Amino acid sequence: MDSREPEGWRAWHTVVRLPEFPVEVDRTALVVIDVTYQQASRDHGVCKRIAEAGNGDDLVYYLDRMEGTVVPALQRLTAAFRAHGAPVIYTRCVSLRGDGSDQTWRHRSFGLVAGLNDHDSQMLDEIAPQPGDIVLNKTGSSVFTSTNCEHLLRNMGITTLVITGIFTNSCVEGTVRDAGDLDFRVLVAEDACAAMSPSGHRKAIEYLDGNFGHVKPTDEIVGLLEASADARLASVGS
Repeated sequence: MDSREPEGWRAWHTVVRLPEFPVEVDRTALVVIDVTYQQASRDHGVCKRIAEAGNGDDLVYYLDRMEGTVVPALQRLTAAFRAHGAPVIYTRCVSLRGDGSDQTWRHRSFGLVAGLNDHDSQMLDEIAPQPGDIVLNKTGSSVFTSTNCEHLLRNMGITTLVITGIFTNSCVEGTVRDAGDLDFRVLVAEDACAAMSPSGHRKAIEYLDGNFGHVKPTDEIVGLLEASADARLASVGS
């Protein structure tokens, strides 16, 4: 980008920006999007195909971020949510029929076809679901357009979402936009998301922040959960 080109999103935020909102631990859920072997492992799925096509060098940024930043951040977030009994929701791109016929044309064209029991469909072992977590089988990009996530969230009384996963500028961004339009309060854990390129991640984050939710680091989000839990305990004991 020409350094002289004005960045309109900065000007936009001088007059239009979502206000901050309280995080109530009993009304907040964590959403972990598509951190499966199919899309997040160097030895499987998409990344394996890219490397076999001779383009492994293009994966260095993405895989380094996933392994060194995103997975550790997800471990902290899932532990914090479980410690407070707050819902942890995972999604995965998967064909319920096994042949991709129930998935979108886009996903079939991209080769993102795996059955329920295939290894590629499973979450990375480092952040695997635990008893009580929810796993949604996603046949499209946005969590809201291809699963019954909204129905589950309304049933559980959830009003605030912490959204994480991959890819920042695709399934994560689509889910954040839909969540905002559905009137959920949204936090995006910046260091718990990744795109295939730094620019793809940065541009998505810059636009979403203040427009459809707020972008915050994992440690700050964990701190907000802890503060809410402490306040709840204090009110019960008073």
